[in-house]
Amino acid sequence: MTTKRLVKISLFVSILCILSLFSIPIGTVPITLQTFGIFLIGILLGPYDGSLAVLGYLLLGSIGLPVFAGGKGGISVLIGPTGGYLVSFPIVAFILGYLTKIKSEVIRFLVLLLSVFIVYAFGVCYLKYVTGMDFIKSIKIGMVPFIIPDIIKAVAAYFISLELDKRIRF
Repeated sequence: MTTKRLVKISLFVSILCILSLFSIPIGTVPITLQTFGIFLIGILLGPYDGSLAVLGYLLLGSIGLPVFAGGKGGISVLIGPTGGYLVSFPIVAFILGYLTKIKSEVIRFLVLLLSVFIVYAFGVCYLKYVTGMDFIKSIKIGMVPFIIPDIIKAVAAYFISLELDKRIRF
């Protein structure tokens, strides 16, 4: 691992930690900027470095540093109701990093939108498992309030990544 790669990964871990602090508690699952950070990381760093950055973030949070949504930390967050969303993040970063290297802007955009639903698939299923609520209620609590904000975050990440790609060599 080169110093440049390590610095890029560390920088994006830091950015993700900061974005996670912006949290609006609306119930069991808060609205955060974590997904926006994950989208940028996946697109800009690629599959391996993006996944490493997200795994570094999860490691920091799991050892107790207050880097998860709302300044929380510890393994209890990973095994709590929002753990499924967090577990999906390195997978989404990898998929985004791998598939957005395709030069088609349409495919890049569609993969980004698909990533939103991958986060929901993990998050809602785990929320159902941990809380014991039925699947429909898990969808109502863990997905419905977030669809529009997450699509907006995905679109913003898409356009920001296009501009950053032009200006900075990642």
